[in-house]
Amino acid sequence: MTFGPVNIEGMLDSYWEYLRRRYPKNSERFAHARHASPESATAEAITFGILQSLSLSPEVNESMGKGGADFLCTGSHLSPALRRMVEASPENRFLVEVSSLDPEAVTERTNIPNEFPEPFSGGAFGLLTQAVCNTAKDKDKQLQDCGMPAVVAIASAHHGIGALFNKAAAQWCLVSDPQMTIPLNDPEGGRQTTNLRNSLFFRPGADRKTIVPCRQNISAILLIAVHGEHSEIYGILHPEPAFPLNIQFFPKLPFIRVKSWPITNGLISTEWVVTAPDGLSVPHFAIERLEEGATL
Repeated sequence: MTFGPVNIEGMLDSYWEYLRRRYPKNSERFAHARHASPESATAEAITFGILQSLSLSPEVNESMGKGGADFLCTGSHLSPALRRMVEASPENRFLVEVSSLDPEAVTERTNIPNEFPEPFSGGAFGLLTQAVCNTAKDKDKQLQDCGMPAVVAIASAHHGIGALFNKAAAQWCLVSDPQMTIPLNDPEGGRQTTNLRNSLFFRPGADRKTIVPCRQNISAILLIAVHGEHSEIYGILHPEPAFPLNIQFFPKLPFIRVKSWPITNGLISTEWVVTAPDGLSVPHFAIERLEEGATL
């Protein structure tokens, strides 16, 4: 039995063992992915462990050969012991689809190497807003007709991910990268604007005057920065999803959302669900320990 947080390899091992006992065919698929696509395997195992730590009772939802979202979760305010005795209400269920960002692509987009530099030095770097937006486009199609709230978890263990998945990144993913607009006749009248090109959940309407929702099959997105024995998480809420997510099941997780929807006069205001939106740090507990009732 494992006590205390484990590293990434420990999470991969414990998740494979969980699959071997509960979903043998999926364990074979995961073992292959661990060698062929280690980043995606890491994202899958870490996300499952996080969902267990948050007491969301994840179950493997993907059927071999049929596809589907990765996990089916159940939110509840009951203790883990009582949940086994009380049937979950359908409205408390939601899906979680996991995705990862290729480390080489992250380095190419951001100019941050996938290693710890010696000595450590700063410098300009790019953002991952477009990469996150592209992931959302693909997952929105996959989650069509899912019939319940759906969360897309985007995880990365790139060594520079702490500088790329943070409070500012979550806001930019919601409204797209900001830019300064300065009138030629009023140099001091500059203001921050956005073209919504990489906004996750809304875009300009056909009349180019209104702002309309898009990718409504996704209820929320989680940005997960994977570190050695813990991950840091930020949430982004859709203002008008097909199925709203009950964020009361994530009481400690900071979500950013549009403060007033629908947006009028082109003025976009955002707010955080929690007062101090530092990322939620979740230790990596081995899956077998969590099955025995350990919670965050």
